Amino acid sequence: MTADATDNPALADAGDWQPLPPAARTVWSIATALSALLPATAVAVVVFVAADDLSLPLRVAAALGIWLLPVALLVWLARARWRRTHWRLDANGLRVRRGLVWRSEVLVPRSRVQHLDLERGPIERRFGLATLVVHTAGTRMHALRQSGFHDADAVALRDALLPEADRHDDSL
Repeated sequence: MTADATDNPALADAGDWQPLPPAARTVWSIATALSALLPATAVAVVVFVAADDLSLPLRVAAALGIWLLPVALLVWLARARWRRTHWRLDANGLRVRRGLVWRSEVLVPRSRVQHLDLERGPIERRFGLATLVVHTAGTRMHALRQSGFHDADAVALRDALLPEADRHDDSL
């Protein structure tokens, strides 16, 4: 018996394109801001020290602008990425659609699934999210890694995508 979208209430509407939950937007924004803070801080400090011919208020303003601008831009891009990422589970497998200008759609056929992993970082755990990693066979890109699923949806997707032989404990 194959598990599909109708076997799990979390995936009941999985035949249609599903957006990622709003919590994913928050997590992606936090992760992006944290990753941008260190380089932005380094550049802001260099600008603050190098601009010694400017008055102190101008140096502080320039450093703050250089510090906040890349962080704000990257957070905006993370939110745009969230808005443009959708997924769908159908009879063929898992599809993930991303992008606006450079749109990509990835299909992972059920027959290609080797194994599945769920990853939950500390920020994801705090917001009840998980990353689903689908390892595949016979492709140059050996895995699809999609973050931002509700934890229950990620577990349900993992269970629905398991190869038929892996569903039974007594299989050889």
